[in-house]
Amino acid sequence: MDEVVRSSVLQNKQSFLRDLNPLYIVDHLVSDGILNEKEEEDICSQKTRNEKVKRLLDVLLGKDNHAVIRFRRALEVEGSSHLAELLKSRSSASSSDDCEGSSIDAVLWEGGVPPRPVVFVPRHEAEKALRSQLRLLQKKPGWVVLHGMAGCGKSVLAAEAIRDGPLLQDCFPGGVCWLHVGDVHGPELLMKLQSLCLRLDKAGSSGLPPPQNTLEAKDKLRHLLLKMYPRSLLVLDDVWSTHVIEVFDVQGRIMLTTRDSRVADHAHGNIYKMEVENEMKEHQCLQILSGWLHHPMSDLPVEAQLIIKETKGSPLAVSLIGAQLKDFPNRWQYYLQQLQQRKFQRIKRRSSYGYEALDEAIAISVQRLSDENQKYYKYLAVFKKETDILSSVLSMLWDKDIEDVEDIMHVFVTKSMVQRSHVGKLIVYRLHDLQHAVLYDLHSNEMPALHDELLCKYRKRCADDFTQLPNDGYIYHYLCYHLVQAGQLENLRRLMFSLDWLNSKLRTVGVQHFVGELLQFKNVLCSSGESAADTWQDFIDFLSPNGHLLVAREMPHVWQLALSEPVSSEVYAQGLRKVQEQGKDCVFVEWLNKATAPKLFWKTFRVHTGPVYGACFSPNGELVASCGGDGYLKVWKAETGEEHLSVKVHLDLVLSCSFSADGKRIATCSADGTVKVWNAEDGGLTVEYEGHDEDVLHCKFSHDVHEPILASCSKGWDIKLWGLKCKQPKATLLGHEEAVRSSCFSPDDLNLASCSLDGTLKIWNITSGNEEESVDVSGFLKEVPAALKTDLKACAWSPDGNKIVVVALNYIIVLHAPTYAFEKLLNTSPESSILSVDFSCDSRLCAVGLSSSAVEIWDIENEELKLDGKGHLAWVHCVTFAPNGAHLLSASDDRIIRIWNLKSENVSVHGRLKKCIDVAFPSEDTMLIAAANEDDGLLVLSGETGDRICRATPEKHDVFCCCLNLEGVIMAAGYEDGDITVCDVHTGDVLRELHGHQKCVRKCYFLTQHPYLLSCSDDGSLRMWNLSAGTLIQTFQHHESSSSVLSCDVCLSRKLFASASADKTAMVWSLQQHEAPLTFRGHADCVRCCCFSPDGCLLVTGADDGTIKIWHIDDNRCSSLDMKGRHEGWINNLHFLSTKLLVSAGDSLKFWDISTGDLLQTFHTRGSDLVSLHVSLQRQMLITVDSLGLLYILRVMH
Repeated sequence: MDEVVRSSVLQNKQSFLRDLNPLYIVDHLVSDGILNEKEEEDICSQKTRNEKVKRLLDVLLGKDNHAVIRFRRALEVEGSSHLAELLKSRSSASSSDDCEGSSIDAVLWEGGVPPRPVVFVPRHEAEKALRSQLRLLQKKPGWVVLHGMAGCGKSVLAAEAIRDGPLLQDCFPGGVCWLHVGDVHGPELLMKLQSLCLRLDKAGSSGLPPPQNTLEAKDKLRHLLLKMYPRSLLVLDDVWSTHVIEVFDVQGRIMLTTRDSRVADHAHGNIYKMEVENEMKEHQCLQILSGWLHHPMSDLPVEAQLIIKETKGSPLAVSLIGAQLKDFPNRWQYYLQQLQQRKFQRIKRRSSYGYEALDEAIAISVQRLSDENQKYYKYLAVFKKETDILSSVLSMLWDKDIEDVEDIMHVFVTKSMVQRSHVGKLIVYRLHDLQHAVLYDLHSNEMPALHDELLCKYRKRCADDFTQLPNDGYIYHYLCYHLVQAGQLENLRRLMFSLDWLNSKLRTVGVQHFVGELLQFKNVLCSSGESAADTWQDFIDFLSPNGHLLVAREMPHVWQLALSEPVSSEVYAQGLRKVQEQGKDCVFVEWLNKATAPKLFWKTFRVHTGPVYGACFSPNGELVASCGGDGYLKVWKAETGEEHLSVKVHLDLVLSCSFSADGKRIATCSADGTVKVWNAEDGGLTVEYEGHDEDVLHCKFSHDVHEPILASCSKGWDIKLWGLKCKQPKATLLGHEEAVRSSCFSPDDLNLASCSLDGTLKIWNITSGNEEESVDVSGFLKEVPAALKTDLKACAWSPDGNKIVVVALNYIIVLHAPTYAFEKLLNTSPESSILSVDFSCDSRLCAVGLSSSAVEIWDIENEELKLDGKGHLAWVHCVTFAPNGAHLLSASDDRIIRIWNLKSENVSVHGRLKKCIDVAFPSEDTMLIAAANEDDGLLVLSGETGDRICRATPEKHDVFCCCLNLEGVIMAAGYEDGDITVCDVHTGDVLRELHGHQKCVRKCYFLTQHPYLLSCSDDGSLRMWNLSAGTLIQTFQHHESSSSVLSCDVCLSRKLFASASADKTAMVWSLQQHEAPLTFRGHADCVRCCCFSPDGCLLVTGADDGTIKIWHIDDNRCSSLDMKGRHEGWINNLHFLSTKLLVSAGDSLKFWDISTGDLLQTFHTRGSDLVSLHVSLQRQMLITVDSLGLLYILRVMH
């Protein structure tokens, strides 16, 4: 008889006992030849009807399927069609009562299935997955192996999965039998089997002696499952050994829970495996704690989340702690400290789990390993928790081949003692935090020696020089950690205070990692005395402002950067020593006047691969969230730049991001029309809102910690308010007539301000969603021409609630918040537009980001510009004050995020130099610098001291260029309107005014020993002037008239001068003959600069596409530099330092080998956009000014 037929008879036994009259049925079965006379007599001899029915069923179960078919027909003939129908359908109608509701519990109770824990939290996805595996046993016997590490909830999950009526009815109508096995052997295992057989044997063989050995027990169990309990499920809980599987391998339907996924690999039949996740989600863990204490989750203290974080969501750990908190509800901090200190023995059993303490549950797995494998497993405690462990590292540590290592680790993986995953093609391993902590505790006395052993292995690989270590993907991340753990603190200091180690780290793991270790090990590094503390500070001061350079695609030379540090710095000293050790072919540059330069930024970071549109501090100021054109949300530490999260959040531009007031969530909005909220801890998506029809331009959380509201505004003219518990908007605010650019909540969250391209600022009531006020901002800008559209870009509400600022064009409009009346107007640079605005925490300062790439901070009350920060290279889309007011964050199109230190000295807004300067060297010991400052005054400075020699203040403004004659006694200045003035250097008096150019004068050049001046202009001409008479000698106009002549140079030895033009050509002219110039064509873009070689035989030109070409003047031949590492933008200036060495100025200074085109060195200034570049007579000194107005006097070392 097959098991389905047998199961249908047994399943309906109770119905037969209740309704069947056996005597009439027996007659039919005898007539049909199913029963013989002896069997008939045996049945009829039973005393009661129930006993007769039981005996009849037992006899039928010993026959084949045909016997049951004839039995069913006899029932139909005798009028018991309802009983016949039970056998016909092979399922029990009446048994539905047995498999639903309380009857399910009865089936499970009878089978010994453990009840739910005192506090139970469902894991619906896992339960569903396990039931799907169990349904695979419906038609054929087999195994379902549920495996996972200690305490992950395997047994609870197994019991809950079979607590399902449809599953039992469809797949296991024979019932369920649960047996806790454990770590048993020999006699203990036999006793388990005997007990199981006794539980199952209810059919009259109880008088027989129990099985005497495992073979007898196995046969007995097979008989019981096949004959008495067909299609039943046997659950073996907590199986440790393959020997157990051999005993229970009886061709039944079996589910087992185990830590070893391979334990049933050699069993007969189909095997289906499912791994249980080691960690529960935070809300599930909170449910457990809430259940134990009978408190709502919202009432749990902050320690609850910290405990979950420490336990990594282990169900066992959380349940044990919850059970103890039930008895001692005031011990939250105590148990948190026990976890943080890894004192797991204090967390003892007070729940349904079968271990005395948390550490015991984990340690027992270790004790079950062989002695050799215990030794290998012990080494895993050397690795820092939550660290990916590579096979190559273990191969070195264990002196084993990679294949042997993988075999050993496979044993640990199958026993759920190690987690294995793939990173690309690499196999990596990791210990769960709790496993790592217990393992570390077991071998705590050996740990320094184990770390030292690992370090010795690595020393052999690099000849005792850690800076020469090969990059194996591990050691550069964790060498310092191992040095600390081994107690080798002096070695740690030597390593971390070494430019060689820094250089190695930069090329392997990056600057953020190095800075992070400097901060992490600060106490250790500085503990040896004041000198060590000073050195630590030197490295921090070196790395902080150079962070954006050290993550650039073209890695700068570390020793070159070190030369720009203060002379007293250890970094400078090491850099100078390294430079002096180099060969003669190397080029380095030292910044001689660096002591006069102020500190501009606190930190500079480049974390995105595209423009950065939004950035904000977390409420505690420790983290920064940023988003941009690459579609990513990045969360990183404000102090180090160390990445905390990196999530691809949208498929289009991410235009804004906002932290919630509790710091647990981050909202993002995108040009894809969606708004999303993310978990700030793990980057998981919390909710996605879809309701805007066009680009969502801005999003902002309210200040409410408990029930935050998220406001989003879009290009589709609307604003939506969202709650976190519903995907539908709480309100949609309509009233603007064009795109809404920005919004902000009032400090009390009662109102929302929004600004739009329609020129209005609107105030909304949050509760009702009604518009309370509409302010026409364009009415406050009466001096703005009507043709200029009043585009409101951003708005901000002061923290004290008294002011609202809104920005339009280059204006900051201040409104009085209670009445929304106009208060004042602040005017920023007229050449730029304001893109972003924010208030400081004390409501005194207002920061704006400009399209001119500047960041400005204004004192609103005094209408005073406090900071004019130049450092970005493109539009500044976002400015945000830190919560403590000490720093300002700015984000730009240039992919850079800067954090400005508002407490330190910054660049003065007065007296800063413009980028156009000229330098004269009247003697070997004298250097004069002519420059224009931002007040449009003409200055002459001493190059040695920086002191001002004179100041000329012509009536004209807008100085664009200036130059000195060789003797340093006359200075000329060119203006944007085309005029030129000539002044006396010592008195500042204007000697001549020259008129002739129709547009901006780009450059002036004095001709030595002649009272002549050469000038070039945007009007497409060059002009030669006689300064004695103040007259125009000649106009040279062979370039296209519509194209600017951007630069010129003179070679007096050959009586030549050259010009570079926007028409993509350069020309060489004769100073003596009036013939047509020699024209050089070949550039694909505007030619911005030109320069003669010292002998006048070569002309070098630079173009806006970053290319450099060298022209041989005598034969009109061209050779292009095959430049590797070209400028990212325009080349503004060029100079020969020798016949083989060329320097170019653009975003930085670059030094080239002319013969090979190789880039020899790059000197990075604090600002950018270097325009003027001047070389001393001996060609050992360079002078330039950057976009911040900082003067650089440089010495070339080669």
